[in-house]
Amino acid sequence: MAGLTIRTRLILLTTAGLLVLIATNAYLTRALGENSAGMVKAAGLLAGIEQADSAQIAFGEVRYWMTDLAVSELTLSERNAAAARARMEQHLDKLARWNPQRIAAVRSELAQYDELAAKAVDEYSNDRRVIGNSLLAQARRHSVAADQLLAAIVADLTGEALAARQKAMAEAAAATRISQIVVAAAVLLGVLLTFLLLRAIVVPLRRLVGAMDGLNAGNVDVAIPKAGADEIGAVARTLARFRDTLKEQSRRERELRAAHEELKATQASLIHAEKMASLGQLTAGIAHEIKNPLNFVNNFAALSVELLDELKQTARQAINALGADKRAEVDEVIDMLTGNLEKIAEHGKRADGIVKSMLAHSRGGSGDRQKVDLNALIDEALNLAYHGARAQDHDFNITLEREFDRSLAPIELVPQDITRVLLNLFGNGFYAAEKRRREAGDAAFHPVMKVVTRDLGNEVEIKVRDNGTGIPMELRDKLFQPFFTTKPTGEGTGLGLSISWDIVTQQHGGRISVDSEPGAFTEFTIRLPRSRQPATAATQA
Repeated sequence: MAGLTIRTRLILLTTAGLLVLIATNAYLTRALGENSAGMVKAAGLLAGIEQADSAQIAFGEVRYWMTDLAVSELTLSERNAAAARARMEQHLDKLARWNPQRIAAVRSELAQYDELAAKAVDEYSNDRRVIGNSLLAQARRHSVAADQLLAAIVADLTGEALAARQKAMAEAAAATRISQIVVAAAVLLGVLLTFLLLRAIVVPLRRLVGAMDGLNAGNVDVAIPKAGADEIGAVARTLARFRDTLKEQSRRERELRAAHEELKATQASLIHAEKMASLGQLTAGIAHEIKNPLNFVNNFAALSVELLDELKQTARQAINALGADKRAEVDEVIDMLTGNLEKIAEHGKRADGIVKSMLAHSRGGSGDRQKVDLNALIDEALNLAYHGARAQDHDFNITLEREFDRSLAPIELVPQDITRVLLNLFGNGFYAAEKRRREAGDAAFHPVMKVVTRDLGNEVEIKVRDNGTGIPMELRDKLFQPFFTTKPTGEGTGLGLSISWDIVTQQHGGRISVDSEPGAFTEFTIRLPRSRQPATAATQA
């Protein structure tokens, strides 16, 4: 049935119903015809019974009037006997069609009866009563035989009529039962065929509706019902082509989005590269213009300190020979010169550090991406920062808390650049916590730094939290700007967080944010994507 069209299925179902209806009507017509024939036969037999009864009655009248004629010799009796005989003959003529042999036997007995009765009448007329009685007795025997024959005919006709009636009734009942069975079977067959036809139409339609709902919902991978040879199959083939078109369109949209993202990434890379190139050119110019004079300043400051020390040693005896006031003035001038030279050397080194940071800032990331264990990388950077701080200040101490996600899978990044970011954040946290300890003057305060990692599925998160001095709200928007620092003059270059911002956002496509409460804590949050083109992060930074 699946290979037929819906129109063909409906035509076949209608044809089957019509054939069943025609066959049922033909059978009922034939059965009713046979039953009608049986009823006609029964009616004929009943008519024969009536004729036989009438003939028997007429024969009784004949016997009566013949007997009366023999006794009374009246003309009326003779006429009545003739009329009764005529009626009897008419009835016998009608019965002759049923069974001519038996009617012939009746006629034979009646003829003998008439002959003997006529002779008996003649004998009675001649006053020979004894002979007449004898003849009448003989005639009576023939009349009894004829009457018995007529009675037998009536009985036989009655039996045949009852049998024909019962047969007709039985045939009618059988025809009724068969017609009922045929109608019931036709109804069941029609219901079954209708159910199968509707199922063959409704089930594929329901699947098509489900497929269309899926396509409307954007599911281009929805299953399309198998296409048959009917109209539903044509719809299924059209829907499949539509689905394939949507798939192709979706694929092209993905390619366009990927191309667009790649174009944006390339544009961002070009902008970043142009900015870095400009900054590199500026930095190179600054290095060429400042580095040599700065080296002269630093070198001559150190040399002047050494020369001043040599001068003090050489002029020590002459200075000692001076009076107390003069000697004090000379010592004061020498100490002032020494202090000035030390300040010159200190600020020269600071200027040199600024130049070096600008050079590092302009270079950007230069390492290759590698899959690394982020927990191990953070732990190594934390230990390096701590021991570095301890090397600069032996009195420095801080509690380090680690809350690493042990299920964190390796992530692809540039290890040296992320280490650089972490060292900047750890150094800033150490500085803030130590500053609060010095300013608070509270022996109960203990500097603490907590580092947390978490796996967010497509991203990994790093939180660096210290309980230092905190950052005021009005300064947070400026933290990642180049050369901005919250540290006092001479203690910071203002490039650490700016470099960290570029590394996290521009090179690794991640995000970096800060939350702080002055006098309580500062927390930096870094989120790095597991798979992203480096430059695409510039749009989300």
